[in-house]
Amino acid sequence: MEEDYNLYKNKTLRELLIRDNADTTMAKATSAPYYFAQITGVDREFGRLLRTLDSLGLADNTIVVFASDHGETMCSHGIDDPKNSPYAESTDVPFLIRYPDRLKPKIENMILSTPDIMPTLLGLSGLGDQIPEEVQGHNFADYLLTGKSTVALPKNALYIRNLDGKKDENGKVITYFPETRGIKTEKFTLALTINKETKALEKVYFFDNISDPYQLNNLKLDDYPAENEKLLNELAGQLKKINDPWYNEKILPNMIPYD
Repeated sequence: MEEDYNLYKNKTLRELLIRDNADTTMAKATSAPYYFAQITGVDREFGRLLRTLDSLGLADNTIVVFASDHGETMCSHGIDDPKNSPYAESTDVPFLIRYPDRLKPKIENMILSTPDIMPTLLGLSGLGDQIPEEVQGHNFADYLLTGKSTVALPKNALYIRNLDGKKDENGKVITYFPETRGIKTEKFTLALTINKETKALEKVYFFDNISDPYQLNNLKLDDYPAENEKLLNELAGQLKKINDPWYNEKILPNMIPYD
């Protein structure tokens, strides 16, 4: 809406794209005022939704979730694709839950992955015993409600990036190529990219998320042997857990300790 755009139209790109890793010379940068205007509009409409629940007397017994499927890089790291990278701007998304009847306001530092959302919301709804066994995610409702968990809290999240694979005679993509796999913890992000033809290691992303929050310094694995070993072990465990192609094909066996 014009009223939202007017809040940002006279600001410079440097005033809007304030992250240290943002490249304001990109063509995409000119969309920043419109992007922030849209966010302002979302904020307003989400507030209207909450006020309506209040006015109808439904707020206390209604679970409201605010989240997104991926972040928006908005020129960070000089990349156009907003979602297919292991950078924090892409992988980190908001996840807010409001449930006044049962949840008190608090901030949790646990790492929640997309597969955990459905079972956790079912648990909060009192339907935890109806979650199918084949669901890959975990139900963390008990932890959110009581601070105690019946399952181990996640210490990492798996990152995957797939490319289009083979196509049929009509040009429809029928397979995918598992190009990148990685692991994210509170402190580190590690992702490994392989060549589509040779499946040899092509690129490593390795960042200290605490000391380098804008991920400007791509670290060398050899300089962090202990952390490297731990992260690769965690990655191997996650790949096995979901029966990933990397585990089945034993991709990069000289690096990843498959059992």
